[in-house]
Parts: sequence; structure tokens; C-alpha cells
Amino acid sequence: MSFTSASLKQAVRRAGRWVAAAQAVSQLISLAVLASLYRLVAPEDFGLLGMALPLLLFLRIFAAAGLNIATVQRGRLTTEEVSSLFWLNVGWGLATTAAAAALAPAWAWLLQEPRLLPTTLALSGTLFLAAAGLQHQSLLERNLRFGPLAAARLTGQLFGGLAGIAAAFAGAGVWALVIQQYVEWLVLDVGLWIAEPWRPNRIGRGAAVSDLVRLGGYFSGASVMFFFTSNVDKILVGRFLGKYDLGLYSQAFNLMLKPVYLLTTPLAGIVVPAISRARDDRGSLETLFLAFYRLLAVVLLPAGVGLMLVAPEAMQVLGGEQWKPAGPLLAVLAASILVQGFVNIAGYVMAALGRTDASFYANTLTAAVLSVAFVAGLLVGGQMGRPALGVAASYSLTMLLVIGPLYMLYCLRVASIRPQHWLRQLRRPALAALAMGAAVWGCRAVLFSMGLAPLAVLAVAVLGGVAVYAALAWTEIRWCWNQLGRIRTL
Repeated sequence: MSFTSASLKQAVRRAGRWVAAAQAVSQLISLAVLASLYRLVAPEDFGLLGMALPLLLFLRIFAAAGLNIATVQRGRLTTEEVSSLFWLNVGWGLATTAAAAALAPAWAWLLQEPRLLPTTLALSGTLFLAAAGLQHQSLLERNLRFGPLAAARLTGQLFGGLAGIAAAFAGAGVWALVIQQYVEWLVLDVGLWIAEPWRPNRIGRGAAVSDLVRLGGYFSGASVMFFFTSNVDKILVGRFLGKYDLGLYSQAFNLMLKPVYLLTTPLAGIVVPAISRARDDRGSLETLFLAFYRLLAVVLLPAGVGLMLVAPEAMQVLGGEQWKPAGPLLAVLAASILVQGFVNIAGYVMAALGRTDASFYANTLTAAVLSVAFVAGLLVGGQMGRPALGVAASYSLTMLLVIGPLYMLYCLRVASIRPQHWLRQLRRPALAALAMGAAVWGCRAVLFSMGLAPLAVLAVAVLGGVAVYAALAWTEIRWCWNQLGRIRTL
């Protein structure tokens, strides 16, 4: 599908509405499912899943091979080219499934956890499922059809969550988490194939796609480096601290990422097609770039500040007393929420500009710096008797003080955006979020002095924080809401 300026306006307006709706519904589903699973599945079982996921996520990069980004970013694309990319994804999905099964014994030995072997073997099939719907998802994103895409994702998330809860209620333990993964991927694939009517040609009737594979290769390289930045900490915690500590750490990390990915995942689907189509118009490109980052700041700044303050109560309310030790981990990790969102979208911006090589170089440096920081955090935290907290602190400090500033300066240079124009978008939401944080901190102190339960403290603190932020940042919130429904100038 080709877009004129006017039709692109309309498509992005529709996409923005679906971003807002999908984010809200997905967050409700996710929190409800987690609240149930935390009470039915032990932290050690979540730790087993956390041990298996780094290997699977690493191989999933090769199953995708960056071909989804190539599909979205390419200006003109034929049915034959999409068919070739589809069969490449399917082939890589089968190959990585076999690789995961073959590597499972070595992975269990490396992390010194015998129960990890059957868990990893069982989850290996999800790699094929992830690849089977990738091109259909990419075509929906390419054509900015985010309504059907959101419906497929939410349906998969809901059915996967219900299946996992049912299995956990029956006492399945870690296998409930495995079942959740399979049901979610299966339902998502079915939904994608229903939503996108395109069907692949037979094998051998595709087209030469060497340039698309090359573009996807750079993106895969960048994804590999991003994988290390996101998983070296979990590998270290699992290897040296065990599955209980990894269960606490990985779930705290995942909860920190909830507000990030719930916004950046659908937003990335808008960023790539919108910026790739506007890249020849510098004015439109800068307008889009600044609007996307202003939107991130308005949403993620209060989320990060608020979660830092209410993390202990959030973990207790979601999971009960057995998850209370994860509260400090979540509080420390929440400090990196805004930077995490900025860096995630920056990678997609560079991909949309055809500079996946730049994203690869940036992620390579990020992986190297964070790997050193994680080891240092583990050692320093160990000396203080809190090794997992040391790893969490090393992540947030490095992201805030080193990775975030350098990564964004590099992205701004690639996009030819002046840093001062970008920083101007952050000032008002930052001041409002800081004031909100002070109000929430004071509110919590008063509520605890009254002896209220964690649920009451959490509810009052969150509602109070929302009210304060809304009052102080009302102009920004109105702008944000309008942008979710429309981006006026392209």
C-alpha cells in the first residue's frame, strides 16, 4: 500500500488511537494475569523461565533475521519478495527451534540447574511460532493497520494468560508458564493470519531479496547487541545467585519494562513506517521525531518516578509476601524507565532512516559498557550482602549516566536533529514528574504513619500522584492525547 501525505495523516491518526487503546487494555490484562500467577507459581519457577529465556530470545533474533524491519522499511515491495522473506523466516524458525533443543543440555549445565533442561526443551517450539506470523505482522505494520494487529495481540495475551492461570491453579508450576507461552503464540499467529489476507507463494516462486536480507542483517546484528544489554544481568544472576534470586530479579525487571514496552512496542510500529516515508522531508521528519519523544516523556517520566516510590507496595499487592524482596529491586530498576524507552525508539528511528548499521554500532558499545557494569555491580553488591541489588543499581546508573546520553546524542546526529530542540520537549513533563514524586513521597510517609495496609497505601499514592501530575502537566497531557489521535503535520 502506498501513502500520499493526506492518506499517511489519516493512517497515523488511526494508528495513534489504537496505540492508546491497546496500551490500556494490554496493561490491565498483564497486571491481572501476573497478580494471579504470582500467587500460584513460586519465584523459583519464574526463575527457571528466566534462565531459559536468554537462550530463546537470542535464537529468536536469528529466526526473525531483521526481515520484519526490512518489510516495513522498504518503499516498494512485491508479493514475490514478501513470499521469499516469509519462507526465509519459516526456515530460520525451524533451524533455531532445532538449535534450542540441541543447546538445551549445555545451557542447563552452564547455569548448573538440572530442571532447566526440560524447561528449555519444552519452550524451543515457541521459536517456530514466533517466526510463523512475523511477515503477516510486518505487513499490518507496513500498512498502518494497527486495529487488527492490536486485536490479535490482545487476544493472544488474554488466552495465554487464562491458560497459564488454569494450569497454575491445577498445580503445574513452571509448566503453567510454558503453556502460557504456547497458547499466546498460537492464538497470536492465528489472529495475524486472519487479519492479514496475504498468503505466501509456493517455495521457489519468490524473488531475489539480497538487499532486504542485508538490511535485516544489520538490524539482527543490532538486536544481538541489544540482547546482551538486556540479558547478561539475568545470566549472571542465574549462574551465581540461583533461580530464586533470578525469579525475583527477572520479574522485577519485567515489571519495570511493562510501561516501557506497552508504549514503545505499538509506537515502534508507527515510528518505522511514518519516519521511513517522511525521511526525505526534513521538516516533517523533525516534527515526527520530536512528537514521538515528547509523547514518550509525557507518559514514561511519571511512570518511572511513581514506580520508584511505590515499588515495595506494588510487589506485595501483586504477589503477596513471597514477592516482597523484589520491591527494592523494582524501585532501583524503575529509575531507568524513561531512558529505556528513549533508547528502544532510537533504534527503530535509525532503522526507519535506513541506518541499521548505526544502530548496530550503538548497541555494540552499549553491550560492552553494560556487561562491565553488571560484573562490577555483582561484585560490589556481593560485598555489601545485596548482589542482586548491586546488579540492578549498576543497570540503572549506567543507563542514566552513560548509555542514555551517548545513545541519544548519536541518534540525534543520525537524524540531523538539534539536541536543544529535543531537550525542549522534556522540560515540562520532567518538572511535573519531579513535583509529583515529591507529593507521592510525602503521601506515603503519612499513610504509613497511619498504619494502613500496602493496598491502601498503593491506591491512595497512585491516585494522588495521578491527580498531581494531571494538574501540573495538563497542557502536556492534552497535547499527548491529541497526538494519540492525530499527528497534525507530516
